[in-house]
Amino acid sequence: MTNKIVSLKSCINGAVNFLLMNKDHVNTLNVFPVPDGDTGTNMGLTSKSALKQVNELESDDVYEVALAASRGSLMGARGNSGVILSQFLRGFAEGLKDKKTITNKDLAKALKSASDTTYKAVMKPTEGTILTVGRETADFAMKNYSKYDNTLDFMEAIVKASKESLNKTPEKLPVLKEAGVVDSGGAGLVYLFEGALKALRGEVIEQVAEDEELKKKEQKEISFDDYDKDLEFGYCTEFVIRTDIDDTEDLKNKLMPLGDCLLVVGGGGTGVIKVHVHTNNPGRALEYAVELGQLQDIKIDNMRYQHTETLFDESEVENARKNNIKKKYAIVSVSMGEGINEVFKSLNVDYIIEGGQTMNPSTEDFVKAIDSLNADHIILLPNNSNIVLAANQAKELSEKDVYVVETKSVPQGIGALFVFDEEEDPEANIENMNEELNHIKTGSVTYAVRDTNSNGSQIKKDQIIGLTGKEIESFGDNLDEVTEKLIEKMVDDESSVITLYYGNGLEEEDTEELMDKLEEIYDELDVELVRGAQPLYYYIVSVE
Repeated sequence: MTNKIVSLKSCINGAVNFLLMNKDHVNTLNVFPVPDGDTGTNMGLTSKSALKQVNELESDDVYEVALAASRGSLMGARGNSGVILSQFLRGFAEGLKDKKTITNKDLAKALKSASDTTYKAVMKPTEGTILTVGRETADFAMKNYSKYDNTLDFMEAIVKASKESLNKTPEKLPVLKEAGVVDSGGAGLVYLFEGALKALRGEVIEQVAEDEELKKKEQKEISFDDYDKDLEFGYCTEFVIRTDIDDTEDLKNKLMPLGDCLLVVGGGGTGVIKVHVHTNNPGRALEYAVELGQLQDIKIDNMRYQHTETLFDESEVENARKNNIKKKYAIVSVSMGEGINEVFKSLNVDYIIEGGQTMNPSTEDFVKAIDSLNADHIILLPNNSNIVLAANQAKELSEKDVYVVETKSVPQGIGALFVFDEEEDPEANIENMNEELNHIKTGSVTYAVRDTNSNGSQIKKDQIIGLTGKEIESFGDNLDEVTEKLIEKMVDDESSVITLYYGNGLEEEDTEELMDKLEEIYDELDVELVRGAQPLYYYIVSVE
């Protein structure tokens, strides 16, 4: 952000590392005092993906650096805040197109482009959020860039303006004011601005060490016998292609005859294609790939001996192995908890993405799922309101026929699958599945991670709380009583089925007293208990 191109990379490094240093604080700014406030984690993972692309870039061209950050964040975007951040970086890069240096005016225009892009990405923009902080900061920059002699002074003013905007978010969004917090996404954006400023000042921001929460996926080892002569294709071949080619179908068609377990992820304007294939001729695969662009992260393992998958994990490779025969439909579902996974599998879900409240899947996770499936039509079930944007972003990146049913809870995902009909055409299925969502109410029972005020009631840290959507319906110290009160608020004259998915840490015998009471109270309704084994939530409740 000075005339030295390297400073843009320095600022991006400073911005990302400063956000990572403060991600836990951003996580605490959750409107609801539940143990899944993950905005800081999502923005951290998204920005780390952007930083990885920037630091791997050999060119120092300003636009290429900004574009690398945009591409990295696009594929790594997690949660609504991460998707919005990726769109912010996309707009920022577009605002710097063909720029070799960055003047104050260029910076202001790039921030304006970034803000405009985020508003276009959200169907119903809500003020008092990261959108507002980005817009008001950009407006300040556009009105005042000519008043500052150098970029450092201008950036200091931008950071000050962003903090002022952030502090006003509770005035624009009453739920923030009631919770006594500022907007978490806006706070993450301010930390990014502040980190860039620190880098401009020459302050050293230490690179944040990897931690378990921020490991996108652990490297998984696949073990074979010491020597397995029976494998048809002996070499696990993985590599990344740096390319501007958008269409990956031609590459897939060339690689398919070479072996099995083929995964080709990326393209579609991302600038990156990741490839995994089991083959006896890795050299031929690399020859096809190098025709498209530069290669990196090349890894060839002899699978007849022990090897390690790196770009794709074992479950993704196994899905590729299963999908050699084309189907009419394939369904991708986000799930959390071993028991809920089993429910989705029993409903013929083809690909389960592990995630949910505690770890939102990235856009790339959905893209990998889509690319690994061999079907005419692919349906995505995000099953969480904070994952819908990432699913839709993956749909836009894919050239396949992809549909997103905007399920915002596990019960909605399960309900949608019950009305899915393999014989129907896609439009009819999507219409029926969306209609079913209107008949499903979802509640959850967890614990408060801090003291809070809700509708005039004081809730203490560690008390049990029952929620429906964005409302705290019940709270107290007794799990059964809080759950019973929550269900009472959910059931109406049209209700016919109550289903409780009990979470990790509860055993079926722990639920017996509650289930007996519910069956007595709602004797005309079907009351069902299912092992969910989901983290953090004692119960997920479905009322239909």
